[in-house]
Amino acid sequence: MRKYGITGCECISKWERKYLEEGYEGLMKDNRGRPSINGKKRGRPPKLDKKVEEDLIAENQRLRMETDVLKN
Repeated sequence: MRKYGITGCECISKWERKYLEEGYEGLMKDNRGRPSINGKKRGRPPKLDKKVEEDLIAENQRLRMETDVLKN
């Protein structure tokens, strides 16, 4: 710890546990940042095909018209 300037022993014990559970590959994974929620990725959803996007827009417009008719 002194040789490499590591101040907390918690870090070493985390590395040891990770090595014992997952082996060398576990130490090589880059696990920085906030963990995902329930395994779901954060950020923007993937882009849809143009046809699918057009269909969804058309369905959304149709549903809005139905809602407007029902309100009146």
